[in-house]
Amino acid sequence: MTLKHYFTEHQQWDLELVLVRHGTTLWNRERRYLGHSDLGLLPGAEQELEPLREKLQRHSFARIYCSDLIRCRQTLQIILPKSELGPELGEGTPFELKPESRLELTSKWESERFLSNSSARSAIMEPRLRELHFGEWDGKTYDMLKDVALYRAWIDEPQRITPPGGEPWADFVNRLDEFLDSLYEWRKMMDVQKTGMPDAPPSVLVVTHGGVIRQLACMLVPGHDFWSLNPKPGAAITIRLRLGERHQWIGEVFSF
Repeated sequence: MTLKHYFTEHQQWDLELVLVRHGTTLWNRERRYLGHSDLGLLPGAEQELEPLREKLQRHSFARIYCSDLIRCRQTLQIILPKSELGPELGEGTPFELKPESRLELTSKWESERFLSNSSARSAIMEPRLRELHFGEWDGKTYDMLKDVALYRAWIDEPQRITPPGGEPWADFVNRLDEFLDSLYEWRKMMDVQKTGMPDAPPSVLVVTHGGVIRQLACMLVPGHDFWSLNPKPGAAITIRLRLGERHQWIGEVFSF
């Protein structure tokens, strides 16, 4: 059976992922690599994210996951100030907010308000949803690195080359695999328990980073590679999934 026929004959999805890239930071604007450095959003982020916030008000989410880095946490605070959680959520991990002294913010941008008045109390903080760790290249631009032989090799083969002090590609993929496995187990448990099951497939919000969204699409949607998507800061895409064999999905991308 071809993939097209599969989707034609299986209209009922098992899960919907709404993948949101965080809003704009200073390093995004300056086109610097931004991996695990913990920068906050730029002033004006509330206006940037307002269209997405309005769309999300019409959604109810069974679970909400968020990268633990400040730019994603601030994004979640803006787009979903009062989390709309469905009855499927059996357990939630409260926001474990980092002390401000540990943050390397480019702007204060009312950080005290965001750090002391978290309203998305049931969001699950998920370090496995962090961006790739760029090591010594974090904060650098293409022009700063373009004459470095190792960097040029990394651009051509990121799966084989690791930035100095950075994260091997295999480790990046493995932690996203682990996240998807945990999501798979949760979704299967819903079938076993048969409690609080909605008529529509459960929807899960994931606030994360551009590289993570690209890699998740690559892992979930047949025919996609890492460069198939280019999510802009503050943008969202939807991937609807069907359960396949154990710990496997078959997905399709939809606009949000």
